[in-house]
Amino acid sequence: MALWGISTDDESKPKWLTQEEKNRTIAKDDGWNLRTTIGARIQDEILVATTPGTLGVNVLSTALAEATIDAVYFAASTYAQTDAAKVVVVYNELVNVTGGETLVVTGSVTGAITATAGAQTGVNQVEFDFTVPSATETLSIGAQSITLNAGAIVDAAGGAASDVTIGAGDVIDAGGAGTGGTATIDVA
Repeated sequence: MALWGISTDDESKPKWLTQEEKNRTIAKDDGWNLRTTIGARIQDEILVATTPGTLGVNVLSTALAEATIDAVYFAASTYAQTDAAKVVVVYNELVNVTGGETLVVTGSVTGAITATAGAQTGVNQVEFDFTVPSATETLSIGAQSITLNAGAIVDAAGGAASDVTIGAGDVIDAGGAGTGGTATIDVA
């Protein structure tokens, strides 16, 4: 078994990374890169360099096809009633978001709560904002499709339509660690 993927059959980020590091790892033309923010500066470190293709053009981002979702989680491990909250959708490549895309957070009392993405450019972690209801309840995220409405999520390199299906295996625990199928968070 390979330690990382470089094709549409295997899009695995380097397997030795922690979940938090995987959330910051993206496929770029030069290979798998770990993104770090230092102050206002973004720095990418090549973890796995890939062999250049024809005419020296690397094929990793095109070999993987469209950007795919590989993690979804609540941005914080706890929220209080009426907090401004976020759900983070992690892609394996950089994407551009036009804004207006939505996903559903389910409240055990409130029911469906709409989380909405604003415009974002060149990110691999797309943020969906919502307001926590004024009720003591459990919030959860499960497998679903992101609704594009009038917006779009496309690859930053090339503009291909990106994956918008959140599978059960993509949903991880609050704060972005571990694995699950449904992420839950209690609101007091």
